[in-house]
Amino acid sequence: MTSELARRAGAYCRQWDMLPAEGTVLCAVSGGRDSMALLHILLRLTAGTGVTLAAAHFNHRLRPAADRDEQFVRDWCAGHGVPFVAGSGDVRAHAAGRGVEDAARQLRYAFLEETADRLGAERIATAHHRDDNAETVLLHLLRGSGLRGLCGIAPVRGRIVRPLLEISRGEIDDYVAENHIAYVEDETNGDAAYTRNRLRLEALPLLEALSPGCTGRIAAAGGLLREEEEHLQREADALLPPGDGREMVLPALTLSGQDPAMRRRLVRTMGQRLGVTLTRRQVEAVLGLGSGGMVCLPGNLCAVRQAHRLTVRKTEPLPPPLLLAFGRQRWGPWQVTLRRTPSPETWGPDTLALDASAGALTVGAWDGTGRLAVENGSRTLKRLFQDRGIPAERRGERPVLYAGGRPVAALGVAVDGDLTPRAGRPCLAVTFTPVEEKIKE
Repeated sequence: MTSELARRAGAYCRQWDMLPAEGTVLCAVSGGRDSMALLHILLRLTAGTGVTLAAAHFNHRLRPAADRDEQFVRDWCAGHGVPFVAGSGDVRAHAAGRGVEDAARQLRYAFLEETADRLGAERIATAHHRDDNAETVLLHLLRGSGLRGLCGIAPVRGRIVRPLLEISRGEIDDYVAENHIAYVEDETNGDAAYTRNRLRLEALPLLEALSPGCTGRIAAAGGLLREEEEHLQREADALLPPGDGREMVLPALTLSGQDPAMRRRLVRTMGQRLGVTLTRRQVEAVLGLGSGGMVCLPGNLCAVRQAHRLTVRKTEPLPPPLLLAFGRQRWGPWQVTLRRTPSPETWGPDTLALDASAGALTVGAWDGTGRLAVENGSRTLKRLFQDRGIPAERRGERPVLYAGGRPVAALGVAVDGDLTPRAGRPCLAVTFTPVEEKIKE
């Protein structure tokens, strides 16, 4: 077992090009059984080669024994001549609004990437094994994940490599025992309050009792699905024109010529290329636009469907509403000047003028609501934008004035008729000057 397991791990590394011919490999080491086995195996595989092995330990400071674990790894590495780097972070503070496990993972991987950069490491090795992979597939299945989530853990992701991914937990236990490898035990591993722990401690043993060997088959199924996923993604990439990092444009005929699964993938990939992972509901909202319309998406993206194309673009977020004071102030891309005049004047297109009875004014982006009184009754702001030929994706860029919590004017669109300046009465004039233009004194 001792030499056979190391041999298999070495063959897997060669299959996936996990170890460079020379340079540095950074091994993530918690001090637990799996990571200590990985460190021991990598020492064997890199001995006598041009590869330098270093170890990195991230102290989450979530358990009383966290400092003990760090010292254990430090001492082990010192005794075996392995360069050691430690880091820590405030996981609980980072977990605000998200789970502690997710926060810990984010901080840990950020530390590993930063450490690898500092050391010039070409690879970061983690101790994920076959059982971890099966657990991941099941967790994603329970969460209703699509094909990508059911692929499980990838052998290689960027410079992160998993040399033990086809080795079972039981085989690792045997290797540790036969080689008398010291390790520390994370007491939270037995806490069934954590979903993954409960799956490992309760669900998988039950599934194994029902269908012996299913853990390996689940992990293998994830690998097969990964191949399917990669093939489909290559097909989608070939259909998408290159973007400029700010906008993706897809011809409508290309979109309509695909089956529903590929249409979803195309929309999802457009979002990914602009740095946003879209949910299934968001993808369906984009596809539900039909031949025209717009939908706002996370990450300051908007999707605009026109007769001949679908466009997904990044938009510049506008600042929150600003209560205007007399004089000049900055709001987003505009210099806004508010002044009070004794009677109406002749205003240019860059000024909104209202009767002084409007009271305190706030400038903000259009919130999608509101009506304005016009000559022949009243119209929604949406209808007024349409009448002025302002496309849906540009309406959020127009400054809108609010009074008493409701829209009363929109630049280049209209002023509420009930607040139109009247002769002999004071009025409020709000002038908008793009900041890139030279301000006239």
